[in-house]
Amino acid sequence: MEKQIKVNYEYSDSYNVIRQWLEDLPYLIACDFEAAVKLTSEERAKYEKTLKELKENEEVEYLNIKTIESLLNALALSHPSRVNITHLSIATSPSEAKVIIVNSPEVLSLIMDYLVTTDVKQIWHNASFDFKHIFHHTDGQMPKDFEDTQILAKTILNHVEVHKAGTRLKDLAGHKYGDWAVAADMFDMSNLYDEKLLKYAAIDACATFWLWESINRYIIEQKEQ
Repeated sequence: MEKQIKVNYEYSDSYNVIRQWLEDLPYLIACDFEAAVKLTSEERAKYEKTLKELKENEEVEYLNIKTIESLLNALALSHPSRVNITHLSIATSPSEAKVIIVNSPEVLSLIMDYLVTTDVKQIWHNASFDFKHIFHHTDGQMPKDFEDTQILAKTILNHVEVHKAGTRLKDLAGHKYGDWAVAADMFDMSNLYDEKLLKYAAIDACATFWLWESINRYIIEQKEQ
């Protein structure tokens, strides 16, 4: 059995600690967001009650009903206006990561500003998900220097059989990190400090870093043939 990589990570919600972390990062990092729906259980109950009352009123505007339904049906993968960024994990190697707990607007602003202003090269997997949040929170800005390992993997795993062309991060790096998935209900604002979710976030970033290095090794090997 192939030896698995053990991930070492630390986490913080302190603005000053996070600012120092960002200032000290090396020239290459791998990043990943975790997100959760904005609605708390109390807010959800309130909207469900309101929705029921609206549907019982024949004169209510259809748009009001659809607006509330869109809030109630939101998932962690929904539009940035419907979710909160809960964590930013940053890996500096396949086994070392820092997890930023986004527990305030100030921390959110700090990390978003860093991501669009730094000259550090950023590696993301499926950046189409993460970058819509960056775009949303920075008035349309994007990172300066980045690569998407999912796009790179897709160009390599170019196969008509779908099961032979899977590019999910866990498909590509699971043999190195094991099954690090967590239940879908973990992506909730009440779990900001849950150790399982923090570890999950750290592994996501480290696995992305490992994949970046693996893809580059593969490209070099192909050139040498």
